[in-house]
Amino acid sequence: MRDDARPRPAVGSLAVEWTVSRRSDPRLCDRYGGRAGADFELIVYRGTREVAREYASCEDFSMTVDLPPDEYKAYATLVERGDDRPVTTTLPLPDIRIVRGAQLNIDVDFPSTSFL
Repeated sequence: MRDDARPRPAVGSLAVEWTVSRRSDPRLCDRYGGRAGADFELIVYRGTREVAREYASCEDFSMTVDLPPDEYKAYATLVERGDDRPVTTTLPLPDIRIVRGAQLNIDVDFPSTSFL
């Protein structure tokens, strides 16, 4: 089968990369995340319905979520590892449009002023 004859996937992807104070420094995750460190939490909504809640270690600095084609909004927060208590304010990611077979890349920064 030729490459161009393969069917495209039925989903698209949302790839989020984050930084802390504009840096990808794992020590900042520990500094601001408390004793246990921090996790990145991404909650995705279609309309008012939650369709995904994903977590990654703060130190990963990236996450990819596969979603069906549609329009979404999402919220990103750094939370305390182990109990999901927020350690930052929540950043809204509005107007997300997922296209079949494509990846949407979004960059997020948690400035020092966003930490609680």
